[in-house]
Amino acid sequence: MYKILIVEDDMEIAHTLQKQLEKYSYQCLIVLDFERVLDYFQEFQPHLVLMDINLPAFDGYYWSRKIRQVSNCPIMILSARMSDTDQVYGIENGADDFITKPFSLDVVLAKINGQIRRIYGEYAADSQARILKIGNTTLNIDTVRLSTREHEELLTVKELRLCTMLFEAYPNVVTRQQLLSAIWDDETFVEENTLTVNIVRLRKKLESIHSSLAIITIRGIGYQLSENRT
Repeated sequence: MYKILIVEDDMEIAHTLQKQLEKYSYQCLIVLDFERVLDYFQEFQPHLVLMDINLPAFDGYYWSRKIRQVSNCPIMILSARMSDTDQVYGIENGADDFITKPFSLDVVLAKINGQIRRIYGEYAADSQARILKIGNTTLNIDTVRLSTREHEELLTVKELRLCTMLFEAYPNVVTRQQLLSAIWDDETFVEENTLTVNIVRLRKKLESIHSSLAIITIRGIGYQLSENRT
C-alpha cells in the first residue's frame, strides 16, 4: 500500500483528499502540527507528499527543501497561486508537480497515480539499475529506502551515500577516507567522529528492519558489509 503525507492546513480540504485517496487503497496521514512537518515525514516515510504552500510558521517551499535534503520522494504542490514564477520557484525548491486550487479530485488522483507509476511502478524500469540487493536487504537509491520483506527505513542523504558505497563494494572493505570523500566535498570541515556517528545510525536502521547484514569495523582501515547466512 502506497503512503501519502498530506500537508494542508485547511482541514476540510485535507480530509476530503484523505477520504478520496483511501477509496483507492492509498494510506494517508494528515499533518496536524505544522512546525513538525519533517518529523511527520520521517516517521511516516511516505511514497508521495501533497504540499500546500500557505502554511502556518513555515511555507510549503521551506518544507519541500527540508524533505529534499533527506529524500527523493515525489512532492506535489497544492496552491491557489500558480503563476509561472510560483512554478519555477516550486521546481527550484524540489517540487515534482503542481495542482491548482480549486482542483478536481479526479485530476489529483490521476496526477498521483502518474507519479507513483513513474517512480515505483510500471514506468520505473530505468530505476532498476539503482536498486541494490544483498541477502534479505534491498537498497533503493531512487526512493532513499533500505528495506527487507516486511520492514523499511528512510535514509538521510549521508546515510544513503554511505550505504551505497558499502553495498557496491561488498564484500570488500571501504576505507574511512573513501567514505569521507563520498560524503563531504571538503574533508577539512569534518569532525573526527562524524563518520562514526553516521555509521552507528545506519547500523541501527539495519537492525530495525531485521536485516541479515551488519557493518563491521575493520580497525585502522574502514568498514565492511557482512552477511549473516544462518
